[in-house]
Amino acid sequence: MRSYLAACLAGAALLSQPARAAEPIVTDSRLINEERRVQILEAKLASLQQEVNLIEDRKAIERVQQLWAHYVSEGMAHEAATLFSAAPTASIEYAQQGVYLGRARIEAFLKAGGARLQPGELRETPVMQAVIHVAPDGRNAKGRWRSLVMGGVHGQDGHWEEGPYENEYVKEGGVWKISRLHWYTTMSGSYDKGWHRQSYPAAGPLADLPPDLPPSERYQSFPSFFLPPFHYLNPVTGQPVAWDYPPAGSTP
Repeated sequence: MRSYLAACLAGAALLSQPARAAEPIVTDSRLINEERRVQILEAKLASLQQEVNLIEDRKAIERVQQLWAHYVSEGMAHEAATLFSAAPTASIEYAQQGVYLGRARIEAFLKAGGARLQPGELRETPVMQAVIHVAPDGRNAKGRWRSLVMGGVHGQDGHWEEGPYENEYVKEGGVWKISRLHWYTTMSGSYDKGWHRQSYPAAGPLADLPPDLPPSERYQSFPSFFLPPFHYLNPVTGQPVAWDYPPAGSTP
């Protein structure tokens, strides 16, 4: 039975990795006994399973974020809010509008402005350039994305908005959910005149629905320069990601 198990584990390990020369310590019975060989293969299989789990986690997180983009584009505030953690600390923050805490407040914010559509209105909010890091325990994660928003009302000037997301996620009951969503509006401008000719300031707090907390970071959008902080280090240098030569007048 143990010989059969060893053969199965060896096959699984070899099929899951690129072709390479056999490892004598695992395959050569003259160098290692069967019991030790099974232990090594079991450890390898456990390591491979962990890698598979992390890949599946990243896929699940990407699905949640893409669902978010679809729901907000269609003005589906309730559906978008259900993607958040049930914890009272779950939060959403847009531009300079402040922070809203908990699902009920998140949904209220989205209905008030963040995901409201009226007849003749168009809003497209694709998310792209995903960089996702799942914690080793597989329970928390962070992700950086970018969104280029096109919106407007029929017969009126449209607008462009652009900026990155820095989000956090949590796995609750085996399901990945958004625990913190922060979209930085680094550019907002006119469609008709051109974003480079007619720019608008980042949106401020809603007068009819004050936030629970003030903006976590103060900044100005284009033509001012602001580099939203990266949640990860440069994978090659191991150093924090930073702008080499900040333009004059930029926010550090």
